[in-house]
Amino acid sequence: MLTFLKPPSRGHLAFLGILATVLGVAAIVWPNITVSVAIALFAIYAFVNAIGQLVTMFTIERSVGRDILRLVMALIDVAAGLVAVAYPGITAEVLAIVVGIWAIFGGSVELAGAWTGRSGWLAVGGLLTVAVGVVLIVWPSIGAVSLALVFGIYLLAYGITLLVSAATGRRPSQGAKLGHSSAVR
Repeated sequence: MLTFLKPPSRGHLAFLGILATVLGVAAIVWPNITVSVAIALFAIYAFVNAIGQLVTMFTIERSVGRDILRLVMALIDVAAGLVAVAYPGITAEVLAIVVGIWAIFGGSVELAGAWTGRSGWLAVGGLLTVAVGVVLIVWPSIGAVSLALVFGIYLLAYGITLLVSAATGRRPSQGAKLGHSSAVR
């Protein structure tokens, strides 16, 4: 999941897109991976996204509201990653619920960010993230292999939306030339 309101640079979007796509393909190609490997992949993604949230908090145009939401998302990412690492024997049902809550919150934050008009692809990614979160919470007993497949398909699709957003997103300086306000870039 991304930062709130003003998405990070195109390079950051591309990096997260590549990471999500690679992890998604790995989960689809090897659906019989162990629960601990799935947890480790989720923890890696959560920690990387937390770092991205914090970096963005200090490098992109600052506002108290955005900074608070970025900090909350980073804390949720770290908490989710730590729970995944600390309890590797966690059941697939609990993991599905934790990932579902994480996905709903992060997808909602992403939808709010897409509302600023940066990219419709961020809205697609946000909707996809919320939908997967709802599925995982409503149907947590899907099992470890099914969880790996669902999460793999999600990461692949989400990674592609991030890569398309990175490729089609305009640079902030272009928005200024077009007369858009800073809230729209």
